[in-house]
Amino acid sequence: MKKLLCKPCAVALEARGKTVKPAAGRCEKITCAECGRRRFGIPYDVNGWPTRRKKEDKPK
Repeated sequence: MKKLLCKPCAVALEARGKTVKPAAGRCEKITCAECGRRRFGIPYDVNGWPTRRKKEDKPK
C-alpha cells in the first residue's frame, strides 16, 4: 500500500517489522499518514511483513 510518510515515520515503521520501500517521487511538503504532521516526505510502499524475519521476531 502506498503511503505519504516523513523520514522518521518510515524508519519507525521499518523498525517495527514492516517492509518500507521508497516509491518514485521527489521530496515535497506532505501531511504524514502516520504522525499527521506537515513535513517534507515522499510516497513509500509499505507491506505487512518483512521478506526476511529476524530470529527473535518468529512466533513460538
